[in-house]
Amino acid sequence: MRQGTFKLLLLLVAAAVLGALIARDPGYVLLAWGNTSLETSIWFALLLVAVLWLLLRLVFAVLRGIGGSPRRFGAWRHRRKDRLAREETTHGLLALTEGDYARARKELDHAAKLLEDPLINQLAAARAAHELGDQPGCERYLQEALEGHPKATLAVGITRAELKIADRQWELALATLLELRKQAPRNRRVLGMLKAVYEALEDWEALAGLLPDLRRAGVMEEEDAGALERRVWRAELHRAARVDADSSGRVRALEQAWSHVPKALRQDPELLRVHVQELRDLGADEPAEALLRTALPKQWDDALVNLYGWAQGADPGAQLAEAESWLVGRPNDTTLLLTLGRLALRQRQWEKAREYFEASVAQQRGVEAEAELGRLLLHLGDYEAAASHLEKGARQQRVLLAEVPLPEVPLSEVPLSEDPPQEADSDLLRSKPPERG
Repeated sequence: MRQGTFKLLLLLVAAAVLGALIARDPGYVLLAWGNTSLETSIWFALLLVAVLWLLLRLVFAVLRGIGGSPRRFGAWRHRRKDRLAREETTHGLLALTEGDYARARKELDHAAKLLEDPLINQLAAARAAHELGDQPGCERYLQEALEGHPKATLAVGITRAELKIADRQWELALATLLELRKQAPRNRRVLGMLKAVYEALEDWEALAGLLPDLRRAGVMEEEDAGALERRVWRAELHRAARVDADSSGRVRALEQAWSHVPKALRQDPELLRVHVQELRDLGADEPAEALLRTALPKQWDDALVNLYGWAQGADPGAQLAEAESWLVGRPNDTTLLLTLGRLALRQRQWEKAREYFEASVAQQRGVEAEAELGRLLLHLGDYEAAASHLEKGARQQRVLLAEVPLPEVPLSEVPLSEDPPQEADSDLLRSKPPERG
């Protein structure tokens, strides 16, 4: 405020001094050019010079503006084109996300023509064309993207593989992914899609070879990778047991497949169950029994113990003795008692089998134990007890019987057999084992 007042006072003083000088001596200037002359005071001449100087500066400024306007106009047009391209790209990507594929393709395609680097637009337009069912158009966009960006082979290839997978064209997707894997062997996206394609093609051998890379790249959590590995080898065992060969050839193929299973997984109960079941289905009970006899002391599993009662070894007596040795550490194991009862039946040791079945039922009234005991008692002639156990087993299975009239003769009056049947185990041996896990 004080500074402004000081300047104003200074200006007033200067004007007063200048006015005094003009009033005291206005001066004289004569300008002559040929027959023309101009007479004026010196102060007016100075004012005229100042005005002319300002006019000259203005003219030069206008001339400079006119000379630079084409360049500025071009820059303005370039900025406007970029802004429009960005807006259309944004609108196109939004339309693609919202499922408006026709609008998305139109916006992205038009924006691509305005951009110096239209890669993103071309990839997105390819997806829109694919969703519209325009496969030639889709391929054209991908090819244009590759031609304009030779170093973008990975991005273009991943897009092409994704679209082939979406169309369930597994072989074409696999061919693309195998090429991409050569270029980027540890790319998580490529490895993840390869896994999906191998699963769809049920190429378990290739998937087994891919598992180490999936683990190293962190594509899957260890728990998921372990589950997939078990699934792969389970499927490979099923496949080996069904090769185009006779039974002995299938057994050899199965054993060969088992030898390729990683050592740590050969103790996995699930895979052991699959392997033993396949061996039994092929009539190879002896190797199945030998495998279980070796595995069970290291990896105790109820389902495997149950299977041991179904697999008939080369020496049934030794098999029974081996199973009875396990009873020392597990005297109340329901499944082991059931298995011992079945093995005793193979030795025709009826009373021992009955004791084992009764002990199993006493521990836990399982359906299998009730049924085995009821069947044995039926063959031994104890019909009333047999009927009781068979009924309990049926009840546990939630088998509903119709309310219909039945004979009134009590079971106690049914004549009992004096001697047990000599072939009491024939039905047992023809029975089917429990369903696979």
